[in-house]
Amino acid sequence: MLDSKTVMTFVRKEPHYTFGVVCLFFLISFIGLLNHEMWLDELQAWLIARDSTSLVNLFQNLRYEGHPGLWHIGLYLISRFTQNPIAMQFFHLSIATASTYIFVRFSPFTRLQKILFSFGYFPLYEYNIISRNYSLGLLFIFLFCVLFPKRANHYWLLAIILALLANTNIYSFIISICLLLTLIIDYFYNQNLLKAVVPRSKNTLLSFILVLAGYIIALIQVIPPDDAKFTGSAKLFTESNVLVNNIKHFAYVLMTVWRSYVPIPNIFDFHFWNTNLLIEGAGIFRFFALLLSLGLLIFSIAIFIQKPIILFLYTSGTLGILLFAHIKFLGYLRHHGHLFILFIVCLWLASYYPRQYFFNSSINRLSKFFTKYKQPVIMIILYIHVVASIFTYTMDLLYPFSASKEVAQIIKSQELDQYLISGSKDYAVAPLAALLNQSIYYLESDRLGRFINWNQRKNLDEAEFVRRLENIVQNNTTVLVLNHEIYNKVYKLLNVSQIFKTNKSIVQGEDYYLYLVKRSKLLVK
Repeated sequence: MLDSKTVMTFVRKEPHYTFGVVCLFFLISFIGLLNHEMWLDELQAWLIARDSTSLVNLFQNLRYEGHPGLWHIGLYLISRFTQNPIAMQFFHLSIATASTYIFVRFSPFTRLQKILFSFGYFPLYEYNIISRNYSLGLLFIFLFCVLFPKRANHYWLLAIILALLANTNIYSFIISICLLLTLIIDYFYNQNLLKAVVPRSKNTLLSFILVLAGYIIALIQVIPPDDAKFTGSAKLFTESNVLVNNIKHFAYVLMTVWRSYVPIPNIFDFHFWNTNLLIEGAGIFRFFALLLSLGLLIFSIAIFIQKPIILFLYTSGTLGILLFAHIKFLGYLRHHGHLFILFIVCLWLASYYPRQYFFNSSINRLSKFFTKYKQPVIMIILYIHVVASIFTYTMDLLYPFSASKEVAQIIKSQELDQYLISGSKDYAVAPLAALLNQSIYYLESDRLGRFINWNQRKNLDEAEFVRRLENIVQNNTTVLVLNHEIYNKVYKLLNVSQIFKTNKSIVQGEDYYLYLVKRSKLLVK
């Protein structure tokens, strides 16, 4: 790692290197985006933004989403100019490219480390090819790191960044709180900084009020309304033995460290997304993943222990994310990735602090031992991320991430959109509403709509499914889109013909079966 003065000299001398890396990142990302089929979570956000009639209406529609609305505000503004969701992808690409530029231009890592991280799993694939709000959080985190050395003169700017960061997603919110606490500790711990800031204490206080206001706005949005049916659940196991249940769940939460730091997908599963080769294996492999997770935590604490402010940031942020996973929502790899991003941020900010020895000689020797292997371990992790990125990126090029795009093209080419389109499960069918730019009759909510209102839906058993479908075809011939084969009972009651089926979607649950369903003669009075 380089010290901050060396870094600034280094980047000023090598603009061509930065330009080359960023251009290559943009080119690879551009090709990936053109070949990526968007799935529910991407298009749900787009539908909400596009179909909102005003910013007030936008936040009303976001009540049950569980995310702050900063990303949706950007989509709302874009959707005033175009109805095409591809615009969202290019907006997302611009954010990811800006993040990469900041990282390559200003971070204190070596050339090779910058390249490996930039083309690793999270920056290139998960937070780039897939258009979600996580890339926006990454941008604000990197901006914070760049401004951190000049914090004495820019607390107000850091406050704005932290407020915006909190309004991207709940994981960025947790990191934002930890960064704020780190700033506060650093403020009182660093005497030279305290002397420089005291004459401008009024500005510092205003900055603190500004960031708190941002937190309040974010909290208002993420706290579920009283009538919310889904408020998050971290439950994973269902054994009657509560103690065994809690131990297994806690162990699985700890394994998210391994999933984040070493995101090796299960290459033997076509639905590889959100999987981990080690954790998806037999029980002994999961136990091994648990031990490796604990090892990664010990290693990280050891290399930061001689920099107490960074140690606080790392431990508080990691604990906050793990605690949220344990008590509220276990999450998926895109959520767990914030653990790894926090680790990178701590390495970045650690370059601004000298080593300090507060502990006994045994702990200092242990820290020295782990620090000796810091660079090799970091390089191995970064290489693994690149391998994971290459695999997922290539699979996304070769196979449809979601089959929704193919189904939408079939509906258009066969002019099936002249019929009422109905569907189940709604979370699988909703992408078609965006791609076809028309409403779909969702059986789960028994209504015609575009984006899913999570509070109006309910899971259907076979009897209720058939009853609702019968009600639809009383007056309409419908194109029925399912993510499972139709119940045999429907064939007996209605006039059903299969149009198309596909099982080539990487995203589990977004395979499709198309049927043309008409009223049966038995139902004609």
